[in-house]
Amino acid sequence: MKNKKWKQFEKLTDQCYMDMIGSDKDGICWEKAFELLMEIVREERQKEPNCFQEVYMLDEATDYQYDISEWIEDCLDEIDMREQYDVLLMMCDTLLSLFSWPDYTGSDLKFRKSSVLEALGRNKEAVSFCCKWFEKELENIMAATAYVYALIGAKEYEAAEKLIHQFIIDESECLEENEIMFRAASKYYGTIGDKTKKKQLDKVLKEYEVYVDRMIEEEWLGSDEDDWEDEELPFD
Repeated sequence: MKNKKWKQFEKLTDQCYMDMIGSDKDGICWEKAFELLMEIVREERQKEPNCFQEVYMLDEATDYQYDISEWIEDCLDEIDMREQYDVLLMMCDTLLSLFSWPDYTGSDLKFRKSSVLEALGRNKEAVSFCCKWFEKELENIMAATAYVYALIGAKEYEAAEKLIHQFIIDESECLEENEIMFRAASKYYGTIGDKTKKKQLDKVLKEYEVYVDRMIEEEWLGSDEDDWEDEELPFD
């Protein structure tokens, strides 16, 4: 791509990662780089309106030179860690409006936006946002879980519990696909003061975590054994 601002973007992103290791404390480079990236997208769309419909297309167009998708995630994480929630909300809104997010691809971003609204104390707005999201994606557990958190924040406990039961049929079985709802349910029961129910769910979550750790360990050990078998021994 011929836009000269890519070089400027590259310098800013380098500065951002230097900032992460402590060489620069103000963090303003993240905002500057984000704003410059969005500026580049808008400029390119003036020339070709349908370009960069999805974020990954930026990487494809630049031959992955800047690892843009990964940088955006790092940027959002860094701003979140700094608790700059107004800035983070602006970034989420910009990304959601500027790009297309088909087939649930925007779930992480929408979940983050709902969490930011709650962090800012804008609970009713969070409920409204999550309600509209969930109504469009009724089978998306991330939309449902974000909605539960928003309802808890707005003290709409009856609606939160109803949604929890919609996605957790068996409270004794936590799986990869419903773990996030189990965590939301644990928060819900803790919030309403049902210590017994919270303790029960926390126990199930702990068992699931132990299971996952064991699977990872077994996979890692199995991988080491495979590598050893593939190696040529010196006496072969």
